[in-house]
Amino acid sequence: MKKVFLVFIVCVLSLNVLKAQIAKGNLFVGTSIGSTAYNFGTSTYNYSDGNVKTQDQNEYTLSLSPTMGIFVTNHLILGGNLNLAYSNNTVNYNNTTASTVKSNSTTITNTVSVGPFFRYYFYDGKPTKSLLFFQGNAAIGTGGGSSTGYTLSTNTSTSNSSGTTTGLFNYKLGAAIGFTQFIQNNIGFDLSVGYAYNYESYTNSVNTQTISSTGVPSSSTTSIDATIPQNGITLSAGFHFYLRKNKKK
Repeated sequence: MKKVFLVFIVCVLSLNVLKAQIAKGNLFVGTSIGSTAYNFGTSTYNYSDGNVKTQDQNEYTLSLSPTMGIFVTNHLILGGNLNLAYSNNTVNYNNTTASTVKSNSTTITNTVSVGPFFRYYFYDGKPTKSLLFFQGNAAIGTGGGSSTGYTLSTNTSTSNSSGTTTGLFNYKLGAAIGFTQFIQNNIGFDLSVGYAYNYESYTNSVNTQTISSTGVPSSSTTSIDATIPQNGITLSAGFHFYLRKNKKK
């Protein structure tokens, strides 16, 4: 992956038909090299046995977001982005019901989504090497994943579970403010902080293996429909290229 990225940089820099600057008609190409998000919210789980439970949860996400756009004015970029995301959602809680003392679960998902974005650069006159920007984006996507869990009950029975995630659907809305530092005339390094709203729904089929307090094993299968709306704060970093064809004299 690193070799591919380095080859891409070399190829871009070696094209003598391209000239970079911020101006109408120029291309904006690049990717986020590291985006993390810490989300919080309330999830609703509708179990196939009729139970409905809600719980607070936290989620950690890593994502890579290749983007491509065009300057429609000297300040405004319109384009599209592809988002590849990995999330790890770990929940540890104590249940207030009589049957459970404590339990934990981990859900891992991988998603792919696409959508539009815009970016507006703030400056008067000619652009400088350090520029502030405001950016907004949206995306819709799908994916899959897996889950594991452990439960300890008041009667000292224990259970371990594993599951698969299917029918995953999500959409995202986000906005951020940041700055671009030009390390060369056609290469900018970005840092930004923003807000994101994520909505996700999926079905998780779980197989549970239980050992009772007397040592008797048993198993069961449960289907869980999950709906997860989340609000979060994002921190992002990335490189972008600013390219255009040379005009003929």
